[in-house]
Amino acid sequence: MAHTPDLPQAILVTGAAGNIGRSVARHLAAALTEGRIARLRLVDIAPIDNPLREDHPGLERMELSLSTRAAADQATRDMDAVIHLAGIPSESSWDKLIDANLAGPAYLWDACVAHGVDRVLFASSNHAIGMHPSDSRIDHSAALRPDSRYGATKAFGELVAGLYAAKTPVRAYCMRIGSCFEHVTARRHMKTFQSLADFNRLIDTGLTADYHYEVVYGLSDIPDGYWDNSNAHRLGYAPQDHPSDFLDESLNENDYPFQGGEVAEAPLSPDG
Repeated sequence: MAHTPDLPQAILVTGAAGNIGRSVARHLAAALTEGRIARLRLVDIAPIDNPLREDHPGLERMELSLSTRAAADQATRDMDAVIHLAGIPSESSWDKLIDANLAGPAYLWDACVAHGVDRVLFASSNHAIGMHPSDSRIDHSAALRPDSRYGATKAFGELVAGLYAAKTPVRAYCMRIGSCFEHVTARRHMKTFQSLADFNRLIDTGLTADYHYEVVYGLSDIPDGYWDNSNAHRLGYAPQDHPSDFLDESLNENDYPFQGGEVAEAPLSPDG
């Protein structure tokens, strides 16, 4: 599908204080100063560093939890696109995950419909499909097979995205993020790694491509990885980095039977 010519003019980034969120914020702040977007709103429950290091009339920072309907309404008002990175990023108890990873997306999509947001880029995870065997290669059409409570919440987010894409005008772009770090620290990452720069390229694709509902993988240039990412490439994503360029001095050499790695192998302990 062809790209639309311009970025959305008003963009919300949730989870903007996290590692990936800070990278996306810096990337879009550059677009703001260059005049390619008009407004950038950054939201997180934690304090957010100013990616410009100076005031800009188009930059907003909001310290806000999205676990309530009122907060989601406030965050999405007057926005054209939402990049939803907020939430608990690892396995946890239902007591914590329900507000952050289940209520948050549910309220967010309702608010996006109410405010006429064009599209939501949703940070899903490889842990939504982590119980697929490591010796299989899957694509965007693979069945959801979460490997943890956390993975199940990401699967829920994809299902919410699909529901709203089917019944409302809000577009959905679900990014099953692999191992998005500054360095490759495990042998498994040779199959799952995405550089921060490539993640920003995936974001640009989601902000500009013509689609209604799509699932893509957060993966750098890895032709023999667990995931066939041709759907992202079809939309215009062109990764530039390879995990061998980001190797740490020492690697975790463990092999895992499932694509979710050690998370997939961990027992489902009693919720607490």
